[in-house]
Amino acid sequence: MRIDKALVVYNKPLYQLHVLEQKDPHYIGLLKKKHPTTRLWRAVHAMHHETLEGVQRTLELLGIATDTVFRGQLKKIGNYDLVVTVGGDGTFLDISHILGNQVLLGVNSAPIDSTGALCRARVGDFLTVLVELIAGKRKPQWIPRLKVKVNGKAVAPPVLNEVLFANQSSAGTARYRVLVGKTAEEQKSSGIWIAAPTGSTAAIRSAGGKPMPLTKPAMQYVVRELFPEPGKRFRIRKGILPKGKKLTIYSRMRQGALFIDGNKISVPLNFGDKVEISADGKPLRAVL
Repeated sequence: MRIDKALVVYNKPLYQLHVLEQKDPHYIGLLKKKHPTTRLWRAVHAMHHETLEGVQRTLELLGIATDTVFRGQLKKIGNYDLVVTVGGDGTFLDISHILGNQVLLGVNSAPIDSTGALCRARVGDFLTVLVELIAGKRKPQWIPRLKVKVNGKAVAPPVLNEVLFANQSSAGTARYRVLVGKTAEEQKSSGIWIAAPTGSTAAIRSAGGKPMPLTKPAMQYVVRELFPEPGKRFRIRKGILPKGKKLTIYSRMRQGALFIDGNKISVPLNFGDKVEISADGKPLRAVL
């Protein structure tokens, strides 16, 4: 792979954002009281900036022209061969939503506080990963993503991890009619997880799903906490649908919602809205 120009997109840890920059009295107060939730703040901040500087030095060492931008200021991505995220999975997912045909590589900047399941590099092996990419020993993969439509119109970017269909209130019941192939059922539950391969080891696995190969062109669904009804046997509980097949849901809620790749992107749903989800989204070119 030829890498002439790279874009580095970085996140800001809580300590930098709320204490150093915004000087928020609430966060400063927690820090002064040595609140247990703040015990890793300074260590995460130091590790994150060490990683960011290490990534920049490595790219410079290899003669790769590099631009660096804060995640919150990035609106679109220009002409780059490689986009490197420095942060955790949230940063990786955010950037995947606005990526074109560039290759995406995640660097976990603070492993002491971040799982970084989508981040295939750390500062210590970033040089090795880059050299392997350039030499062709490591190749980017085409990762399947989900396509989401509401009432026949696309309403979100291609989904890399998962979609949650649920009530807008986490305490509310999800009511809906769901169709898989020719099978249709009316159900009440706490919602439905629908995951792409990269999301199959996350929330949906905890709900009873199973891991899928990263490049498998398919999606998986699991109904969460299905409400039992006397005399009724449900057939649509969980399953895997290949590319070209879809899961159809008719909302029977006035306050339903779709949550896309976490909680930052949400799509409100009204009573009667038709949701269609398939594994037909534009695939992502990434190092995973």
